[in-house]
Amino acid sequence: MPKRLHLVAALTAVLLWSGCETNVDPFIEDDRFYTIFGYLDTATDLQALRVVPLRQVIGEESQTIDATVLSTELETGATVEWQPERIEYSDGSSGFVFRGALRPIPGFTYRIDVVRSDGASASAQTTIPPAPGIAVSEPEIAVADVFQRVFWEDIPAAPFRVEIWYRFMGVTPSDPFLDAVLTYQDVKFGQARNGGWEAIVRLTEDRLLVAQELDVSEDAALTLLGVGARLTMSDDAWRPPGGVFDREVLVQPGTFSNVDNGFGFLGAVNQFTAEWTLTPELTERIGYSFPGSAAD
Repeated sequence: MPKRLHLVAALTAVLLWSGCETNVDPFIEDDRFYTIFGYLDTATDLQALRVVPLRQVIGEESQTIDATVLSTELETGATVEWQPERIEYSDGSSGFVFRGALRPIPGFTYRIDVVRSDGASASAQTTIPPAPGIAVSEPEIAVADVFQRVFWEDIPAAPFRVEIWYRFMGVTPSDPFLDAVLTYQDVKFGQARNGGWEAIVRLTEDRLLVAQELDVSEDAALTLLGVGARLTMSDDAWRPPGGVFDREVLVQPGTFSNVDNGFGFLGAVNQFTAEWTLTPELTERIGYSFPGSAAD
């Protein structure tokens, strides 16, 4: 598997690292105490959430935060206390991110509680998307093109991201593998079918993109070890207004919130992957060498 690719697009910008919205709530309500932004991710064992106390003075900042953050795995009752980290944003403002040592389990539900020293609290919960069945079809050949269909079962909405990776043999013992990761977009993104999601892996067409990703010439001698596909899916509650992750819309108070006694949103993402190998004949047909061939 390639290295974890962080959600650096709209999710991260909106839900975690946005520094300019320090005072999300323009007014103070007696029964709302914190803004919580973030998501739980099965691809890492260190989670992060942004926590913002609702203040009486707009623009007020502090070197500390009066908040204890606990996560509870509802199926088992296991709890984790998260640790605060004060961070500086690019605009000069500061805020707090809490980090928790937790790798969420697909299908499990987690509750986050943020508690003030006087007992006031805000909370939110999310269910990790369960792992679907994945089917990889036999390769198909159409004139000069070779492609394969990958089907993820039980995908109720368009996924956040579809990625294809090609793993090649490295050139040195210290770098045994080379991974070219391609994010499929537009027509290559795939489509809903039979209650799931289907993407077509363009094995021949991707060769130029692979060369660009690895910064090598298109006719470079590459030994292909395997091919993989990864679909990143959010939890069922994470469906933005109009289906678009628009930061300017989502940061407005109450627009998109599942936090009790507060503002913000807690979501979850899971990555569903499949990895496979090609026959020597197909590997050579799409322009690569097969491990152990004379070209290695």
